[in-house]
Amino acid sequence: MFIFGHLGITLGLFMLLEHRLPALKGRIDHTAVLFGSMLPDLIDKPIGRVIFSGTIDNGRIFAHTLLFFIVLSSVAFYIWKKKNDMRAISLCAASFCHLVEDNMWEAPATLFWPLMGWQFPSNPGPYNGILDYFQTLMTYAYTPALDYVFMSEVVGFMVLLFMGTRYLLQKYLSDANAGALEP
Repeated sequence: MFIFGHLGITLGLFMLLEHRLPALKGRIDHTAVLFGSMLPDLIDKPIGRVIFSGTIDNGRIFAHTLLFFIVLSSVAFYIWKKKNDMRAISLCAASFCHLVEDNMWEAPATLFWPLMGWQFPSNPGPYNGILDYFQTLMTYAYTPALDYVFMSEVVGFMVLLFMGTRYLLQKYLSDANAGALEP
């Protein structure tokens, strides 16, 4: 999965949860959800694919593990108990969604790191530098085909488009109603 898939599908899931569970209405921080949906990649891609490209050469390392999720959950729970602030829990839950969307169960050595060993599996690609890496990702993610990455990007984009249109329409209608009430 890539940017639109993670952002759109995760945000759509949280909006659906808010709709289905009224107790969550207004308690989920959508900004934290968007950030959390990309957090594992924001941490791991620069470390594994850029900084340590010669040794680790994998974009799914530390932040794609259950250990990272457990540590993040512990911090989120602590913040929630001390400050009654749900932002960290929203971020943590969205970060977990990222692991599910990436099908991390297919990479148990990473998911259960360090229980299955201290080494991360190497996942070298035919990349000649960071620009080639991003070009390959873009080509793979946005080439029309009925594969998981392309379809998740289309679904994610459609969810974001729907949510954005809905937000702008609600804002326009509320501004129009506020203007109609003024003398």
